[in-house]
Amino acid sequence: MKNIKLDSVLLLALVTPFVMSYGLGPGDTPFWLFGIIFLGLLLYIAVDLSNIKTSLYLKFKNSLLWGLIIVVIGSAFTSALITRHKTHPVDAIIHDMPLQQEIAIRFLLDGKNPYGVNYFGTYLEQWHYSEKEVNPALYHFVLPPFYILSAIPFYFASNFIFGFFDARMPLLTLFLLMVVSASILVKDSDKKRLFIILLVFNPAMLPYALEGRSDIYMFAFLFIGLFLLHKRQYLWAGVPMALAFAVKQSAWPILPFYIAFLYFKAQHLEGVLRPPSRWIMMKRIVRMIVPFVLTFCIIVLPFFLWDTKAFLDSTIFYLSGNIPNSYPVSGYGLGMLLHQVGIIKDIYQYYPFQIWQGVIGVPLAVFLTVYLKNHPTVGRLILVYGIFLFVFWYLSRYFNNSHLGYLSLVFIVAYFFPDNKTDV
Repeated sequence: MKNIKLDSVLLLALVTPFVMSYGLGPGDTPFWLFGIIFLGLLLYIAVDLSNIKTSLYLKFKNSLLWGLIIVVIGSAFTSALITRHKTHPVDAIIHDMPLQQEIAIRFLLDGKNPYGVNYFGTYLEQWHYSEKEVNPALYHFVLPPFYILSAIPFYFASNFIFGFFDARMPLLTLFLLMVVSASILVKDSDKKRLFIILLVFNPAMLPYALEGRSDIYMFAFLFIGLFLLHKRQYLWAGVPMALAFAVKQSAWPILPFYIAFLYFKAQHLEGVLRPPSRWIMMKRIVRMIVPFVLTFCIIVLPFFLWDTKAFLDSTIFYLSGNIPNSYPVSGYGLGMLLHQVGIIKDIYQYYPFQIWQGVIGVPLAVFLTVYLKNHPTVGRLILVYGIFLFVFWYLSRYFNNSHLGYLSLVFIVAYFFPDNKTDV
């Protein structure tokens, strides 16, 4: 007798709370759409119980899964975009970061430096941040410039086709690109479906994606880079890796492990032919890292040189509490613990979290690098990055709910990423 598969149970368990919590149409979700989704979920289970041949089974399962992804995710994002366009540019669902991205694009197209201006007088000021406090994002644009530049083609295309632009349009495109890449990466059919379901319907991450938060926006580029690393395209991998670095700072902690990974690869390539030469290995690493460095510099340097102080204040010092109107201590990490016990009196004051990060983070980074050296695969690279980022964020000024969601995404990818012995 056939049994129900884990992916069928997981799909039902993850899709149901999402469609019950978020509108899938402008206004209330139409009941005919609920019926289509429920039918798809039921058929997905029913296929497990059928006695059809394997090739047909896989076609049905894959078709139903992608159909549900298109219907559920497509409806949710389309509903959010249309509802916002018809009601108000600042609605209850969208986060302040995509709002600021939209405004930064307009500033840039008008010849204004998005890092050198404030955002008062824009619709970002209307976004509900707090009943008492002023949103510190009104003073600074925190993310690196490719977050702005990459959305400009979507800005022009969307305004031409639809007459409006929403920053979640490029995010949704990158989200789907990442999922398609994941489906190509994993070969085993059962694991592939589990991977896709957890990527798409991860309850710790999907609501934040619908809000337009930038984590998936960045991770899509990072994922493509990791995919190319797995395919041993070490030169080309540096380009999307650099783009991820030029989108959001949460990619930056992977840098020492990325360089160590390339070193271990260069060591292996050299050792296959002759006893390792440190000089030749260094030349190999430099050659591998050049596309990464060039791509990052081409994107970031113009903005850095345009107004160095404004750029550093916005992208570095704003997050570390070194300037007025810095990002406050917040979330669930060490910062709020120290605030609760009275060591940090004011959440807006400066506190040297880098001491904690150095004392704990440096030994941890050494340990994780040794762990990576023992078996230098891309899967382990993602895993050590996730562990280090978890500790680094907990010991930082802020450790918010979306950060935990992003970490869940990283560890899901680390679990399913192929870890072949040939990738050594």
